[in-house]
Amino acid sequence: MSILSVNFIIFFTIIAVIFFLLPGKLQWLWLLVCSMVFYYVNAGRNQFIAFLIIMAVNWAGSFVMSRLSDRSEERAKSELSGSKNGIGGSVHERDSKWYDRQEKRVYVCVLLFDIFCLVIFKYIIFIMDIINAVLSVFNTAIPGHLYSYIDLLSGEFSPPRISYFMLIIIGYITEVHWGRIKAFMNPGRLVLLASYFPLMTSGPIIEYSDVEGSLFGPEKHRFSYDRFVSGMMRILWGCFKKLVISERLAMVVNTVYADYEVYSGFYIWVAVIFFAMQLYTDFSGLMDIVLGMSEILSIDLPENFDTPFYSVSLAEFWRRWHITLGGWLKTYVFFPVQRTKAFSKLRKFCKKKLGKGYEKKYDIPQFLGLLISWFLIGLWHGGGWNYIFGVGLYMGVIIILSELLKPVFIKLTALLKINTDCFSYRLFRRLRTFVIFVFGLSFFRAATLSEGFRMWKYAFTTFNPWIFFDRSLYGLGVSKDELLIAVFGLILLLIVSFYKHRESDRGSGLSVRALILKQNRVFILLMFVILFVLIITWGYYGSGYDASDFIYGRF
Repeated sequence: MSILSVNFIIFFTIIAVIFFLLPGKLQWLWLLVCSMVFYYVNAGRNQFIAFLIIMAVNWAGSFVMSRLSDRSEERAKSELSGSKNGIGGSVHERDSKWYDRQEKRVYVCVLLFDIFCLVIFKYIIFIMDIINAVLSVFNTAIPGHLYSYIDLLSGEFSPPRISYFMLIIIGYITEVHWGRIKAFMNPGRLVLLASYFPLMTSGPIIEYSDVEGSLFGPEKHRFSYDRFVSGMMRILWGCFKKLVISERLAMVVNTVYADYEVYSGFYIWVAVIFFAMQLYTDFSGLMDIVLGMSEILSIDLPENFDTPFYSVSLAEFWRRWHITLGGWLKTYVFFPVQRTKAFSKLRKFCKKKLGKGYEKKYDIPQFLGLLISWFLIGLWHGGGWNYIFGVGLYMGVIIILSELLKPVFIKLTALLKINTDCFSYRLFRRLRTFVIFVFGLSFFRAATLSEGFRMWKYAFTTFNPWIFFDRSLYGLGVSKDELLIAVFGLILLLIVSFYKHRESDRGSGLSVRALILKQNRVFILLMFVILFVLIITWGYYGSGYDASDFIYGRF
């Protein structure tokens, strides 16, 4: 059931009406039931069962972890009480440490189970291909029938959107392990946290603290006219991005990528730039729809995009793009890795060999942690070296190099007497960041890593600038009028993003939507009508169109 289908519109309308009629204590239960229905409809029976098994294991594990932590705290308090009264507390201390060790073992077991599920359902074919590549050196290979069994397993039992809900529950059990939250006594709460139906499209990747009050709060969510209008406006804007812009750009991108040997030279540059905008309008458009629906239900979800194309560095770009994925990895991978014994020893070694101030020049532990995080970002996107390189290690290496070469850039800027406090310099940095980003992103769209490099070979071996003037671009799957509509949509998106970015710099945080909502109701209604008419008349439903085919919905 696609969120752009008529069936989903009816489904969501029923959900919203009943949701606001129910008392506050039952509203989260209603969302749980609806989320389970939505997930079951979009999954097979076996996939749904696999999802419930994963939820059951994580709930049971978190429940046991909380009980063990409570016992440990009780023993610690007894030890403190015994010490104050002059009574030895060594027995209680040993008991407390024993409970801590058992709690950690349970956490590790549950975490390994989750990682095992991810590997089996998402990465096993990729791992088998790597093993096959190694075995080919010895003129042997994995039996072909084993691939058939694995394909059957992945197809029949792999739960949809496992990349999203697995990160949510790993974050949850980690928070329980750290003692920041108590485990849910009711397993339904964990299931809702992981499968709240708008999230089962393409995120955002939430933490319990993000939705604790709005998703599970005992207070009744009441219908709000302002939230309804704001949410509907956001939903329409998301549909505009997806149907008017993204779907048209996709036709050009698909045409060039399918035959890049023929469409070489500047055709490839056009396709690469168009793909970056296609992906952004597709993914951020979906986020607008998801966040808009939740806003109508008075449920606050974290933002996933913040005008990334106005970034002046690649590091800033990724702080503004897929924000929740980056935040998750920082919280649950980067910082914990930095606190491990291995990295502590590495810091001591670097300090001994490179001196006390080594962090200012060569912060090796931090750079190594960044590479691990970026490898996982690439791997999260899919089992393929094109993902691991294009949106993973390549991005991490560029960010590390920018840190290492920062003193050189500062000296070079001073030597050339470049004015860094002006529009032209900021524009240069934004364009530079955009080019660096789209180069790596091009491998994301390529079928394989080698094909991505081969495509760039054809991009530089042909010089054909005349395609911008001789109507050649109109033969790339869309007509002149269709291409002009896409360009108009991109200009409108640029204006809206510019206003939001400017207001963000000023500290107001206002968006165009917020500005419209301050106007009279007649004006707001007019904006609704204009946007709705543009979507109906300009929405692209051409050959091969699939309302459910959001790019990030495949992960």
